[in-house]
Amino acid sequence: MAKWRAGALARLPELRKQIDAADSVMWLWDEVYRDAFVPAYESDPPDESLIARVYSYADWCLNARRHPDAAHDPPTAVMVCFYEWLPPFPPARDDMPRWFTYEEVAESRSVFAYMIGQQKYFELLRYMDKHRKRYVPREGGVSP
Repeated sequence: MAKWRAGALARLPELRKQIDAADSVMWLWDEVYRDAFVPAYESDPPDESLIARVYSYADWCLNARRHPDAAHDPPTAVMVCFYEWLPPFPPARDDMPRWFTYEEVAESRSVFAYMIGQQKYFELLRYMDKHRKRYVPREGGVSP
């Protein structure tokens, strides 16, 4: 079993169907974002456990061994199919100070500005700066 698949199953067992069907980690991140992460924020109340476990899998992917093919490279997949999509999704954007330091967002301009453009990225930085105290370090967390 691919390590990216095992890492996902360990953190997101309720997504076994999507994990088993995924032909790449890139494809899986599309599924995780759409089928788990967005609905977790949209539920009332938000599914905090699932949100935390998605971030845990993102951390795992950032620490994973690199692969020469982008579709099978966990760090690339999490950046392109997850982190880039956080700023345009208001519930996740508003919650970013809890999951990222100001410095992590400031040092990853190309990732976080990609979907929203430079002006909105600078607004995001101001928001991150204003809400710095909300950050809660997580086990295994790494910078994007």
